[in-house]
Amino acid sequence: MLIALNIGNSHISFGGFNGDDLVFVASIATDEKQTGEQYACVVRSVFSLYGVAPKSIEGLVMSSVVPAVTPTIQAAFRLLCGCPILSIGSGVRTGLNIRIDQPRALGQDLVADAVCALSRGELPCVVVDLGTAITFTVLNGAGVLVGTSIAAGMTVSLAALKQRAAQLPTVQPAAPEHVIGRNTITAMQSGAVYGAAAMIDGMVDRIADELGEKPKVLVTGGSAETVLPLLRTEHTYLPHAALHGLRAIWQKNRQ
Repeated sequence: MLIALNIGNSHISFGGFNGDDLVFVASIATDEKQTGEQYACVVRSVFSLYGVAPKSIEGLVMSSVVPAVTPTIQAAFRLLCGCPILSIGSGVRTGLNIRIDQPRALGQDLVADAVCALSRGELPCVVVDLGTAITFTVLNGAGVLVGTSIAAGMTVSLAALKQRAAQLPTVQPAAPEHVIGRNTITAMQSGAVYGAAAMIDGMVDRIADELGEKPKVLVTGGSAETVLPLLRTEHTYLPHAALHGLRAIWQKNRQ
């Protein structure tokens, strides 16, 4: 079994692949204070839940946007199974042609998303990833990654409102029945959730204008399901695009 793992700002998502099949997916909190031993215990418990024997792990392929946690997770997997570890970085073959001003500054999660989109062959494509941030990764008709856009995610937006406005309550992202809020909570939820959907629709239209053609839209990320029913843009939903992209990167480098 191959483990694909993506370290995000809020959560670490990982899944196990048997061949092409993603047989389980799990998520644990990102915590810079945890040690390798502590993470090893947590991951082992997750493996136990899904009936995965550490000795059956043939390798780990990972991306990270939290550099401080990366070596800790690597240490955890060395303790658990001693398997080969491949981290996205310099010298790793991705198959991507990246044409932006600072290619090395591109988030590893966005690289994994783009590789997934490229492997599907539906181009041009915009990958919309909804998590702590809402990101748009754009591949043109030739499969070249030509740029990205990054906006605050729904949870971040609501937390910022609470922090900056003394009379606003703590609210979790959820789609209220009406766009026009009837009270403070539904008004905040409407702004965050319907606002995110409207932003995605509008951004895709503007990206299409710049590309000169209508792109396919691939939606992914931990917060995607909240927004999906509200989108007017035609799209495909793939819950764990980054993990599929990581698997493709593993295969490319193993070959």
